[in-house]
Amino acid sequence: MIQNLANLSDKELVGRAQRQDAPAFGALVERYELQLLRLCTALTSDPEAAQELAQTTWAKAFEAIGHLREGERFFGWLRQIAVNQLRDGFKRRRLAQVQFDEALHDSPDESPTPEGSVLRGERQAEISRALRTLSEHDRRMLALRFAQELSYREIAQELGTTEGTVATWLYRAKERLRQALDEGKGRQV
Repeated sequence: MIQNLANLSDKELVGRAQRQDAPAFGALVERYELQLLRLCTALTSDPEAAQELAQTTWAKAFEAIGHLREGERFFGWLRQIAVNQLRDGFKRRRLAQVQFDEALHDSPDESPTPEGSVLRGERQAEISRALRTLSEHDRRMLALRFAQELSYREIAQELGTTEGTVATWLYRAKERLRQALDEGKGRQV
């Protein structure tokens, strides 16, 4: 009897993938490819770079699947590979990091007028400029919370810290983003 791989849990798929079951790994790719691409988009400023980072992450994950510890969440592990790949390869090539406007404002355009579209585009450009002024740590915190929509508990588990620390880090990152946006407005006036 052949089981439908889509009905298997991550744990079952990982177990099979660790035993060199390529279709099981393919099912994991299918399950998480959009989520990983969104993360990569939040970590880079170039859609082509996001695609490349996602592909590199999947290749590295395929090679390292045997190192995924039992009980470890697959996507958390995959996310860490993407962040490490970004630091190791993309940073050396000096790609601009983090363009959150598309990742954070994933919803359809709600302004039907051309003027509204122009204003929305300008606002997204302001946000992108402000985000580029933040530290890698601040951008990562904002990406985990808003692009990946993780809870404070999930972020704390991901980073090996407490929810209180996560709350503090997020508060500070949002404040720095707000300050950067305010400074950007001051320069335009």
